[in-house]
Amino acid sequence: MDKHRYYVIFVDVYSSKYWIFFMHKKDQNFTKFYEFKALVEKEPGKKVKALWSDKGGDYVSNEFKNLCAVEGIKRELMTPHNPQQNGVAERKNKSIVGVAREVLHDQGLPLHLWAEACNTTVYVHNHSPHWTLEMKIPEEDYSGKRLEVGHFKKFLSLAYFHVTKDA
Repeated sequence: MDKHRYYVIFVDVYSSKYWIFFMHKKDQNFTKFYEFKALVEKEPGKKVKALWSDKGGDYVSNEFKNLCAVEGIKRELMTPHNPQQNGVAERKNKSIVGVAREVLHDQGLPLHLWAEACNTTVYVHNHSPHWTLEMKIPEEDYSGKRLEVGHFKKFLSLAYFHVTKDA
């Protein structure tokens, strides 16, 4: 994840699960949406039905319009410079950045690890119960499968792995 300067998130409004994709340039939103769509739709019964976004570059391109039209994805474009209209994603962005900063500061880590800290923040969110969801776990609600979280460790904790003779 080195040298990524931007990220985009996609939120499932039903389960509150979200995905984060890192980018080198802002104009990679279309590519990342396409990756997200392919990832979600690999799962049985899952389909991207709607996309709420600002009117930024890629989201209003002909390429994006055509993909949504062909795939039957309803597009909701928000008013530019009005983040309140896309409150769910904006709050999640604020939360991701805030937690990542705290993790890096708490552990005394350099800023170039921001993407790893953001990725960890999203992972923990998706695997933790939330009072706003009546203590449901977003990943469980999304997948319908019971999760195990015994593998959680403190960010940057010492870890070991075993390499077998065959490797």
